[in-house]
Amino acid sequence: MIGLISATAAGAAARDRLAAAWPDRTRVYGGPVADAVRAAFAECDRLVCFLATGAVVRLVAPLLHGKTDDPGVVCVDEAGRYAVSLLGGHGGGANELAREVGEVLGAEPVVTTATDAVGLPGLDTLGLPVEGDVAAVSRALLDGEAVALRAEVTWPLPPLPVAAEGAFTVRVTDRSVEPADGEAVLRPPTLVVGVGASKGAPVEEVLALVESALREAGLSAASVAELATVDAKAGEPGLVEAARRLGVPLVTHPAQALARVAVPNPSDAPLAAVGTPSVAEAAALVGGGELLVPKRKSAGSPAMATCAVVRRPG
Repeated sequence: MIGLISATAAGAAARDRLAAAWPDRTRVYGGPVADAVRAAFAECDRLVCFLATGAVVRLVAPLLHGKTDDPGVVCVDEAGRYAVSLLGGHGGGANELAREVGEVLGAEPVVTTATDAVGLPGLDTLGLPVEGDVAAVSRALLDGEAVALRAEVTWPLPPLPVAAEGAFTVRVTDRSVEPADGEAVLRPPTLVVGVGASKGAPVEEVLALVESALREAGLSAASVAELATVDAKAGEPGLVEAARRLGVPLVTHPAQALARVAVPNPSDAPLAAVGTPSVAEAAALVGGGELLVPKRKSAGSPAMATCAVVRRPG
């Protein structure tokens, strides 16, 4: 949701134009401006303040928590000439919001983020989880210093000015590794976790199995793209909730399609139950890829879940 705050009649007129253009995306905050900013900052993903940038700086300063937590903030001047990305340009989406506001109001977007200014993709705008020394590596890219690309898995990236060697590194991996000094780690969604479950399998048992399989294989949960299973288990509560907690979709496949997938560990039990000799391995492999973790069972007695992990093609 985008919170809209204004203080003057001209600001309110521009605010109302934006609200009319985006009725399902915006919420107007009235009352004293300071109270409105506090409420919107706590409740919204992004804010558009029809106020001077200095005033907004003073109002939001006591509310700031951190780059990854704060909403994006855009300021529009009294005459509606400029839409200024003030806070959270990348992480908060303010840069893109400034451009969208500009299109609606006929204002010029003002974006001062260094990477945007020179047309360089920001490492935190690639749609991939990123961690490590992101600021230092981005600064090195901007300054033209040698930045090495270490791609441990194949995944498409936009053009970056990288070199074979350098004091800084962009590392692309689905491994569970700690970033080194001067290293930014990008984690592409390369992993598919196939899961099978008995009726009523507890979500805690499913999650414990998946997490232990990833941990013992040295793989990062941040690179899991989906949980995959058979159609018959599409509504299994433990699987649905496990996918929700992991923040990935639960993707299902027909038993007939899974039955055609060659797997190393077929079984009569799933064949009798759902019509395929493999659920976990077949669901993970149905789209192709490399089997990193063969089928394993959960620690329950009896075991109520199975999983397998595949690295899919980039």
